[in-house]
Amino acid sequence: MKYVRLLLVILMVFMVCACGKDSDAVKFKKEYESLNGKKLKGSSNKVKSLSISKSNPIKYASYDEVIDVIKKGTGIIYLGYPECPWCRSALPVLLEAASDYKIDTIYYINMHDERDYYEVKDGKLVYKKDDNGNEIKGTKGYFKLLKALDSELEEYIVTDDDGKEYDTGEKRIYVPLIVFVNDGKIVGTHLSTVDTQESGYDELTDEEYDELNGIYANYIKELVNNYCDEAC
Repeated sequence: MKYVRLLLVILMVFMVCACGKDSDAVKFKKEYESLNGKKLKGSSNKVKSLSISKSNPIKYASYDEVIDVIKKGTGIIYLGYPECPWCRSALPVLLEAASDYKIDTIYYINMHDERDYYEVKDGKLVYKKDDNGNEIKGTKGYFKLLKALDSELEEYIVTDDDGKEYDTGEKRIYVPLIVFVNDGKIVGTHLSTVDTQESGYDELTDEEYDELNGIYANYIKELVNNYCDEAC
């Protein structure tokens, strides 16, 4: 009997731990909504407020998972981070388009602390430093993803105060970047929102919203079978 009691105790502890852990959808909702209306360091603008469903399709993914999708899978990948104003403009549109076509998974990587950062000092490219004085060189996973997305990315060019451009010799994952993959083939990517949105802090007009929604929808249609012309 004592072994039965022990097993019951272990099972109860497991259930309590499992219940206390947020799903990816809830975690994502909290991550983005926690910044609503705040002013971030170095910015005079308030963060755009978002309301995200707790049943959203976001899945926190590793670099290996995302690269596997790019090489041989099918899916939507969202690269961004909650402090990015352009990401906060694009996200509600992406989630609505995904819902319209019953997409149940969007692979997500928070890019905030993943990339390397250069600046120009005394006419030379050097790594920027974080608040602790450490050079920001980027993660290994980030550089693996750069290779996987090479053909879709822009060059990483740094401009000094005089407008002179310096080529880092790298590509760059600018955000928000949405990647649409069908059977190991990238059928499209979309960076930022729409050309007419001048600032990420601006609300999208109805026309801009519809334009961006249409861009996402057209790519999503290439990922799903037997889609209908109207929202399914």
